[in-house]
Amino acid sequence: MVEKNMDADVNTEADAGYYADLTVDMPFKKTFANEKDKEPLIVMLNVFLAKKLAYSIVDVDIKNPYVPGETIKDRGAIFDIRCEDSQGSKFLVEVQVGKQAYFIKRVLFYACMAITKSGKKGKWDFNYPAVYSLSFLSFDLDFGNDDIVQYLSLSNDNYPKIRYGYINLVFVRLGKFHKSEGECKTLQDRLMFSLRNAHRLREKPSEFNEEVFDKIFDIARISNFTLEERDSYEAAMKNERDRYAALKYAKEEGWEAGREEGFGRGVKEGATKLLTLLESGVSLPEAKRQLGLS
Repeated sequence: MVEKNMDADVNTEADAGYYADLTVDMPFKKTFANEKDKEPLIVMLNVFLAKKLAYSIVDVDIKNPYVPGETIKDRGAIFDIRCEDSQGSKFLVEVQVGKQAYFIKRVLFYACMAITKSGKKGKWDFNYPAVYSLSFLSFDLDFGNDDIVQYLSLSNDNYPKIRYGYINLVFVRLGKFHKSEGECKTLQDRLMFSLRNAHRLREKPSEFNEEVFDKIFDIARISNFTLEERDSYEAAMKNERDRYAALKYAKEEGWEAGREEGFGRGVKEGATKLLTLLESGVSLPEAKRQLGLS
């Protein structure tokens, strides 16, 4: 896995009134979970889910992003965007910056939660609507191939061409997308470029002449944010920088822990243990305590 290069990706031009980093939750939701104009969301869903959809999406109903657990003790899930179309199909959309060892399992778990919420009381034949999960990754996962967009679904092992559209997982590896704006020949390319690079630009690329990009870049322009939105964005960027600094420090501490355990394999294991704890949500002080570094 390759960690996102925060030095290059964090927007440092907020005061100049340019564009927000669209891989940060607040501007991503502001742009694509906009009840007043759903076109950016609908275009994004149609473009990245085209291989999975039996029909084009023309409208969606944006839902509360929180999916509660089955009981008050069960863990719920919060997505960046949760919506449904007129056929009842459910769409879960998120941007993931922090690296997770079992991210595909996590996505499948939450998609299954959406399925269980489709259940009906009383007599029911289990004919639930299709569930689609679309994840934009700012880190990389090993899928065994180099495709930027990965499509996972149920299939018959003996007859791989036979697929079942009950549940569909799509992963977009933004960290592997390196095309320049002039090299973006498809709408999918232009959307990935915008997600990955909007915060580096001073104006919308002239080649991006579809109306949806006028809307995306207008919404993402920091000078158009309200004061509350700007404060929220700056707080989110601070958290991103803090996370990057903590991971960088953890790697250094991990190598030190490895040296304490011994050279060779111990060095690698020490770094891996500390990073694994941090990526599972354990705070840096607690991770150091568990490894005996404090």
